[in-house]
Amino acid sequence: MFPRSWASALLGVWLATPLGLVAEGLPDPEAVRLDQLGLMQGFPPPTQAQITRDNYLLNYPNSRWAFHHMRELLPSRNIARGLMPPSLLPTGESLRERIDALVFVGPDDQRLSFAQYLRSSYADATLIMKDGQVIYEAYHQGMPAESPHMLWSLSKSLLGVLAAQLLVEGVLDEQMLVSDYIPELKHSGWAGATLRQVLDMTAEVAYSETDLQSDVLQYGFAAGLLPTPAQYAGPQDIYSYLASIEAGGEHGQGFIYRTVHTEVLGWIMRRATGMSLAQLFSERLWQPMGAEQDGYLLLDRLGTEWAGAGFNATLRDLARFAEMMRQDGRFNGQQIISPEVIADLRRGADQDAFIASGRDYQPGYSYRSQWWVSHNPDGVYEALGAYGQLLHINPEVGLVVVRLSSHPLAPSAHTFATTRLAMQALADLLR
Repeated sequence: MFPRSWASALLGVWLATPLGLVAEGLPDPEAVRLDQLGLMQGFPPPTQAQITRDNYLLNYPNSRWAFHHMRELLPSRNIARGLMPPSLLPTGESLRERIDALVFVGPDDQRLSFAQYLRSSYADATLIMKDGQVIYEAYHQGMPAESPHMLWSLSKSLLGVLAAQLLVEGVLDEQMLVSDYIPELKHSGWAGATLRQVLDMTAEVAYSETDLQSDVLQYGFAAGLLPTPAQYAGPQDIYSYLASIEAGGEHGQGFIYRTVHTEVLGWIMRRATGMSLAQLFSERLWQPMGAEQDGYLLLDRLGTEWAGAGFNATLRDLARFAEMMRQDGRFNGQQIISPEVIADLRRGADQDAFIASGRDYQPGYSYRSQWWVSHNPDGVYEALGAYGQLLHINPEVGLVVVRLSSHPLAPSAHTFATTRLAMQALADLLR
C-alpha cells in the first residue's frame, strides 16, 4: 500500500466524479493570493516556503504556486511559438464592470454575481471574447499575464483537435486498430479497440480514475507526476504502464472517462507522424495561430510528453486557440484546422452512453474527440481541466470564455454546476 497523502493528491487530479466533499473549510481566495503567498522567496527559500516535486500537490496553497511554475518542478519540452510577430487579439469595448455585476441564480438558489462566481472558483485569470473581440481580460489573485498555467485535462482537447485533423488528412484512420499503430499494445487492454474508440473514450480497459491505491497511483508514478516510493516496483514510464493495462470488457459499449486513453492517442500520433507532440503543437497550432508565448509539455522519465494533462499555456494564447475553434478552424489569416473537424466535434456523440458514465452535473452532454459537447440550443462545447480550467465556446452567441483557476479541490463536479449557470447568464447578457 502506498501513502494515502499521495493517493489522495492524485485522486484529486484525475477524478471524474464527485467526491462528496463540501466547500466548507476552504480558505478565503483573498487569503491565498498568488502574489502574497511568499512561497519560494529568498536565496534559498526558508524550509516552510519551499515547493518541491514531493509536496506541490499535497498542501494547499502549494498547488496555486505550482500551477504557474510546473517546469521548475518537473522536466518539460517547449512548444515553440516561432519567430513571427504574435497575431492580433482585437480589443472591443471593455464590458468588465457590466459582466462582473451580472447576477444569476446558482444551483443552490443563491444569487451571486459573475465576479463572486470567479472569486469563489479561485480564478487566476479570465478572458472573454464576443464576435472576435476581447471584451473582458482580468488577472486575479496576482497572476502575471505572461505566466503559462498548468491546464491539466484541458490538454486532452488540444490534442484531440490535432488528432481529428490528422484523420481528415488521412494520416490517421479512425477504424484502424490501436495495435495496428502500436504493436506493443496488442496484448494490452486496447487489443481490438479502434482509434475512434480511443478518441471518444469508449474503449474498455481495466483502469479506474477513482482507484485510490492502484490505477491512479500507477499512472502518476509512471508519468513522473510524483516520485516513486522505495517499495514501488511497477512501470516508471508512460509507455511501459500502458502496455501493462489489461482488458476490461467489450469495447464500444459506453463512455468512461480515462486519461490513459489520451496517452494511447498521443503515442499513436507520435508513431504515425514521427514527431513529438511538442513539435506537432508548434507546427500545427502555436506557430500558425501566432501565439505570444511558448507553451510547454511535461515529460516522463524517458522524455515522453504527458498527452492527457501536461500542457501549459498563457491565457491569451488559449484565447487565440478558442477563437480559432469558434471560427471553424480559421485564425490569423489562414485555415489552421479543417472546418470538417469542428463540424464533426460539434455534432457530439451518444448522449445515452454519456448518461451511463455518472457525470450527472453535465446533463445532456456527450464526449467527442476529447471535447465535452453540451447539445444545448447554442451549440456550446467545452474543454475542462482539474482545479477549474475552462475553455467555453458558444457559436450561436459568438462567445469565447477562457478561465484559469487554482481551486483547492480538483474535480470539475465541485464547480461545474455553477459554471453552467454562469455561462448561460453571460450568453443571455451578450445575446
